Amino acid sequence: MYSRLIICLISLVFVVSCASKKDVYYFQDIDQTAIENKFNLISIQPGDILDVQIKALNPESVLIFQRQSNLGFQQQYLQNRVIDGYIVGDDGTINMPLLGSINTKNQTPQAFANDIQDALSSFIKNPSVNVRILNFRVSILGEVNQPGTFTVFEERFTIPQALGLAGDLTINGNRNNVLIIRNENGKKTNYKIDLTKSEFMKSPVYFLKQNDIVYVPPNTARVKSSGLVGNTSTLASILSLAVSLFIVITG
Repeated sequence: MYSRLIICLISLVFVVSCASKKDVYYFQDIDQTAIENKFNLISIQPGDILDVQIKALNPESVLIFQRQSNLGFQQQYLQNRVIDGYIVGDDGTINMPLLGSINTKNQTPQAFANDIQDALSSFIKNPSVNVRILNFRVSILGEVNQPGTFTVFEERFTIPQALGLAGDLTINGNRNNVLIIRNENGKKTNYKIDLTKSEFMKSPVYFLKQNDIVYVPPNTARVKSSGLVGNTSTLASILSLAVSLFIVITG
């Protein structure tokens, strides 16, 4: 009788601690799903900091737009670019030498660069303009190994890349219910994706945008283990102690 009780208690510990591969594996149906996702170009938003690089055949003709010196260390260079960048106002405009106030509303960086290039043609011969968003940041929170806010210097930035940047999900992360919070036209919009199914690669949030928040909630096992009983090892210790006391008392 006692041996049966001990076996039942030990089995209970293993059942609580086990997780199915269906709860852990990513892209489980990737072989059965045809994926074709569309990248929507990122639009410039109020509060963005723009790095506007202007070049020309005659370097002296664009000196007025050189807002800082070329520094030797890349990290310091990037930090100074953020400080010296053009901040997009609440009305969606920036102010530039010679050109004055320029509207960025509903513009992608490339389209805005083309507008600046056309406007500069009256002052500079054959200008070349490149625009980059310097404060493209994504916050990754919850059950990941390295949560935090990350600055990204590329426009095509996906959910798997973001999770990789955060050190991937912990074993306690709920892969079926990852939350993406996005600010769209001044309103917060929530999206939920399932990493175990490749359908999420067709989601409008597969390519992240600036200031997106990725939250990985804890799975059921993690929620249960955070209660009074504690984690699985603590539960095993308590059960072991209980069995030992039971044997001593009944023996």
